[in-house]
Amino acid sequence: MSATYLVVDDSRLHHQMYDLIFSRPALAGSRVLHAYDGRDGYAQFAAHPDLAMVFLDLNMPVMTGLEFLDLRRRDARHLHIPVVLVTTESSADDESRGMAAGAWAYLRKPFHPAQLESLAARASQASEPVRTA
Repeated sequence: MSATYLVVDDSRLHHQMYDLIFSRPALAGSRVLHAYDGRDGYAQFAAHPDLAMVFLDLNMPVMTGLEFLDLRRRDARHLHIPVVLVTTESSADDESRGMAAGAWAYLRKPFHPAQLESLAARASQASEPVRTA
């Protein structure tokens, strides 16, 4: 059975990029669900307890990535699913806030496809938070 990933980002271009990355050999066969704002993303997250990982933009309309993580913590919903904050925000404070809010990893845009592949592989083996430049 292939893994299912959720991408929550308000940029259609970024969704196209994720589709290309998930067609690479390391992730081929994966199922990718798409949401274009935090509220829709959270609804899909809540409906899919079998997700392998969530790639979550920090700055989005309707519900931000931090609001998504806060709601997840308050609901205590699917805490076993790693959530990676993917953002252009690069300050140490932004990363600290994301990790404190419950992110499993923090990935800065632009990133290389190999970084995403590595996170997916590490998530299948570990549950401890990681930091990625």
